[in-house]
Amino acid sequence: MSNEKRKINIDNFLVSIDKMLSSKYILIDRRISDILLAIADTSAVYNLIAECMVNFDFMNEWQNATLSNIIKFPVNEQKKISFIFCLLNNIDDRNLDATQVLDRFFSYDPMHSPYEIFCKTVIEEFKNLILKALGLSKTKQLGSNENLNKQMSFSDMSDFDDNYRLLIYKLGELIRLVSSMKKVKCVMEKNDLIAVISSFKQAAMDKRPEYLYSFAVTLSAVVGKNKDLKVRIIEIEDIVNKILCGE
Repeated sequence: MSNEKRKINIDNFLVSIDKMLSSKYILIDRRISDILLAIADTSAVYNLIAECMVNFDFMNEWQNATLSNIIKFPVNEQKKISFIFCLLNNIDDRNLDATQVLDRFFSYDPMHSPYEIFCKTVIEEFKNLILKALGLSKTKQLGSNENLNKQMSFSDMSDFDDNYRLLIYKLGELIRLVSSMKKVKCVMEKNDLIAVISSFKQAAMDKRPEYLYSFAVTLSAVVGKNKDLKVRIIEIEDIVNKILCGE
């Protein structure tokens, strides 16, 4: 395998990780599946994990690590790589329920959601361990986070049809509008409303039409009679209907 091909494969793995780090809990199953698919398509990472997995007994390690409500990860870095890989596989295979795992083991910090803690302590740690084991720095693979976001946005947007592009644009406008308001007159707190709209936008960027209608109905309900928001949400509902009708 050429060095260029190896780099591209490593980049694909890193993109799958970073997409999960910037995603929302509602997409956790898809994001984990994407990471596992990227591993399978990345020979350098796949071979590394295969070496780490030799003589590794996940069920025994899991029982020892989950005696309390905080997972005690293996200290050995090779075992930790294997442990996290098996954890992701078991969630993907539905042997472990993602919601139960996050609620039990990653809800110990009231300042951060279980998903945020999971991403920080499991997904980001997994990425850093893989890079370290491969002798690669965090920065020389894809450049800065800003450049990575630009690459991802360009590649994602090139696949969108006009309705998806317009929906994403309108949701971005709505986020900016809500953020600029000193006080939002609706049944939801300002930050919570922004989080819902951001999740809506993420679902659109991920082309998940099964979520779009639910988000649109939720937004319409929570904004109540707020005229500024209501007008924009009616526009968004119209775009969602066009997407769902295949127009």
